[in-house]
Amino acid sequence: MWRLLQSSIPETLRAELETRVGAAAAALPPRGREPEVELSGFFAASRGAGGLLRQLLEQPDARALIGQRLRDPVVFRACPTIKQAGAPSTTYRTDQSEWNAADDPPSLFTLWFAVTEAGAGNGCLRMGANSAEGERTMVSVSRLSSLELASTTAPSYDAATKPGQVLFFDATQLYGAYPNHSDRPRIAVRVTLGERASLKGKDFQEIADFGSVGLVAKQGWRKLFGGKD
Repeated sequence: MWRLLQSSIPETLRAELETRVGAAAAALPPRGREPEVELSGFFAASRGAGGLLRQLLEQPDARALIGQRLRDPVVFRACPTIKQAGAPSTTYRTDQSEWNAADDPPSLFTLWFAVTEAGAGNGCLRMGANSAEGERTMVSVSRLSSLELASTTAPSYDAATKPGQVLFFDATQLYGAYPNHSDRPRIAVRVTLGERASLKGKDFQEIADFGSVGLVAKQGWRKLFGGKD
């Protein structure tokens, strides 16, 4: 299951994320052409970064969805994800299979916050219409036009997003991504949440562990960024 949430994150928050994530990505050592680069530990690096995550999760559409699906929500994964200019496509997969069904009973789902625009030309996600049974491999981009990507077995749908929009999908949802044919990175923030009771014995973080939104509002981003707790 997937859908694009109706409202969007504020422009000030989106712009701050783009600035901070872009700076962190620029500081990474040179890499090969990877399909995606995840900035693990970004939100744990400072209270300011944690405050950014808290603000994302406090958006009305995100908060409503979390409350509808989880009684006692915790953060299973949270990090920016970057598709650099020229990065290739990614094959179809599900988070449930990638994480070896970490939750029992199933509860995990992802909120994918678009920091920059994501379309077929620069690496938006492409959602499979069916379940994860059987092989779902994206056809090689070299065999198609530069903006096409297809599944060998199932129809798919482009999950194009405008800057600030939020994409929701379950851990069982089949998805892949287009290559990035633009000259700029495609940036998003990926937050996977789950039910505390379903994640016994697994690593997770409390939403309350991330920096105070009130503290951010009081002191400002510039004071909070620049040092670790």
